[in-house]
Amino acid sequence: MIDFLGSGALNLDLVYEVDNLGDVRSAGFDLHPGHEISGDHKTAKALMDFLHIHGTLMAKSGGGSSANTICALSCLDHRTGFIGTAGRDQAGNFILSSMKGVDSSLVKQVGRSAICIIIIEKTQRDRAMFVAAHDREVEFPDSAILKSVLDTRVLHFSSLVRSRGISIQKEMANALKPEQVLSFDPGELYAARGIEALTGILKRTDILFITEEEVKIMTGKAGKAGLETIYPLLSENRTGHNPLGLNLFKDTGGAIIVCKQGPGGAAIYSPEVSVTIPAEKVIKIVDNTGAGDAFNAGFLHLMLQGAPANECLRSGVLLAALSLSAFGRDWLARLWI
Repeated sequence: MIDFLGSGALNLDLVYEVDNLGDVRSAGFDLHPGHEISGDHKTAKALMDFLHIHGTLMAKSGGGSSANTICALSCLDHRTGFIGTAGRDQAGNFILSSMKGVDSSLVKQVGRSAICIIIIEKTQRDRAMFVAAHDREVEFPDSAILKSVLDTRVLHFSSLVRSRGISIQKEMANALKPEQVLSFDPGELYAARGIEALTGILKRTDILFITEEEVKIMTGKAGKAGLETIYPLLSENRTGHNPLGLNLFKDTGGAIIVCKQGPGGAAIYSPEVSVTIPAEKVIKIVDNTGAGDAFNAGFLHLMLQGAPANECLRSGVLLAALSLSAFGRDWLARLWI
């Protein structure tokens, strides 16, 4: 049995630096700091052509939210695997080679790879993202994949761009046994589809990783009102449900929402407990892409070791801070143990 199995988009991340994102918007690309949009490969090519002239390519990396989390967990000496689709092309080979230590036998290589263009302003250091999805990203699950889902302690989801992604991940979630943990980071792309579209996955979710902005996008409600709208759906509101007998769920009395607040730190929400922890101070931010994914890895790493809620949060903010020190996944080299 493996510790963590991931499912989500697999991307080739191209990180560009520009003087001002306003110049990118003036050129016709609706990109704003802190936000992610999706589009076709033709638009991605036009955007890269613009950035080749008006920006600087800073890094090329394997990407995808769940993939980033799983790669970090592999570096932390967990047994990991991934379900997804990469292109049968040079980019796809690069993506798979970037997933050091992760069992990628369930990744299908077909079609054209997904591309995520990440644009960072020189001064503000916040990023905007444009994703062109894999042509055939939802060509699963099959019997081998559903069997592998039953052979993991934790299944971790992030978004797929194609519309069928939610229903496919719901099928995998429904295959889980009660003692298995499902963690879910919907991101902005899934949050924008609304809470009703995500209900099938949320009903099996034990840990929901989400930002304050995503709560508002998903529910139309800000703050505690939004969290109170989401929480009753989690794990079908199984109060006292404690998969794997972990201390985290003993502390919280069942499923939890982990609200990531960037520079404001992070908080756990459940009816039985509320725990908040500040962010780590960072002297210099190089790239904040994937900091939330790093947070997830730090949190899940200690969760599976039986740590209590506050220690899981602390591990998350420490790893998020570390990830800000380099472009893409370059910071992972400091985790190999």
